[in-house]
Amino acid sequence: MGLLGTLIGGSLGFVMGGPLGAIIGGAIGSNIGEGTRGPRVHPGARVNGQGYGRRTGVGAGPFGYNPLEAQQTFMIAMISLAAKVAKADGSVTQAEIRSFDNFLKNQLGMGSEERRVAARIFNEARDSHIPAEEFARQIRQILGHQPARMRDLISLLMSIAMADGHFQETEERLIRSIAREMGLSDHDYEEAAAMFNPRASLGTSYTVLGVTRGATDDEVKKAYRKLAKEYHPDVVANKGMGEDFQKFAAEKMRAINSAYDAVKEARGI
Repeated sequence: MGLLGTLIGGSLGFVMGGPLGAIIGGAIGSNIGEGTRGPRVHPGARVNGQGYGRRTGVGAGPFGYNPLEAQQTFMIAMISLAAKVAKADGSVTQAEIRSFDNFLKNQLGMGSEERRVAARIFNEARDSHIPAEEFARQIRQILGHQPARMRDLISLLMSIAMADGHFQETEERLIRSIAREMGLSDHDYEEAAAMFNPRASLGTSYTVLGVTRGATDDEVKKAYRKLAKEYHPDVVANKGMGEDFQKFAAEKMRAINSAYDAVKEARGI
């Protein structure tokens, strides 16, 4: 069962608060979370001062981190922010809606029932007056200790924005603003963007690996090994994305391998 399948089944382990909580509450209904062990959190509320929807207790890891909750948050955040990006030029076209549905179907392998739930979340976020930047700030509170996952979210938003064959200036500006609100630097943004053309230049290849041209051979190898471990399927599933994103992780790993090959060739290593 995918991450949205847990919403369909009413087995969401927690009900997040804040802007994302308002979206999921409006899209799915207040019955989600009934009978679960996690505390119910009303939109805008905080739990024990730890940030929106974060909790400790059964199933939670160190510092209140719970892999399933992080995965569900990542999915809901991606859909909500995708809606805001689609509306960046003032309206959402039927072509953009079809492109997003195709992305969910082809890139994430979602079935029709899960895509219907995704559509409800998308529509709720699209019509909400909550700015995308508020979603981004909440994501930073929940996933801020995992900057790689936030960079992945930016890459996914770019991929969704380009699914219709165009990357509009208004979409790019909004995605950059989202990245800043999540605490990511301009370099982080460029690293996320470099995934789409890892061998555009040697500089781009270094950016994908997260090192500079001045890095030693050992530092380049160490960076590559770290990324290869980060995007291993088991690691991706446990660190905030889940099985739905395995295809994305595989594409990211292909970009990393391509960039590493380019750097090795240039250095003769």
